[in-house]
Amino acid sequence: MLRFAISLLLAFTVVAPVACSGGDDEAAAVPLSQRFVTAEDAPGTTPDPVEEGETAADLDEFIATSSERFIDPDTEEMNTVFQEAGFTGAGVDVRFFGEKHNGHAPHVFSTFIELESEDGAISALDWLETDSMKPCPMSCAVRISSFDVAEIEGARGVHRISTAEDIEAAGTEEQQPSDNYWVGFTEGSSVYTVELQGPPGSVTEEEAQTIARAYYDRLTAE
Repeated sequence: MLRFAISLLLAFTVVAPVACSGGDDEAAAVPLSQRFVTAEDAPGTTPDPVEEGETAADLDEFIATSSERFIDPDTEEMNTVFQEAGFTGAGVDVRFFGEKHNGHAPHVFSTFIELESEDGAISALDWLETDSMKPCPMSCAVRISSFDVAEIEGARGVHRISTAEDIEAAGTEEQQPSDNYWVGFTEGSSVYTVELQGPPGSVTEEEAQTIARAYYDRLTAE
């Protein structure tokens, strides 16, 4: 899962800055830096100095790199969903817990995808949740489940975990143990996601929910 999240980040590094001017004026008014998880939302985190975030404004590039950014995307279906939803831009940012950067430390990935309408945002969130619940396209020792997200209307939660015991039982020694909590929600014509990721035992659902609620509350504050 760490490879997946880093690939998600790298996929955005080759595209131009996003134009956040979709169908929702309030979303367009939110400064780009404020559209990601901040230290206020996730106390104890620092911007990652290695895995720097980027933005995207091109649907073709977004789809071309989908195999690196998502679990098992159907690119033809993805093109239809995001084209019909009115994709106008996306972005990703990453923060880590701790005073000194360590690739194995817990990380928080936050993303937004800007669409042309609220209905488009819901369609995009449906697609993202479905992809997050898919098994690995190749054999891997990952257990997947959904969870309810408190106090965020319409939010979705997905838990993916692979422990050392899971990996040994599956015989996938090249895999690294990882625990990942994904939360997705919409606000106007935007989809926002949070992923809290780290070695098993280093992150919890409660912590992921707390970060997601703080993020949501800040984005929706009047």
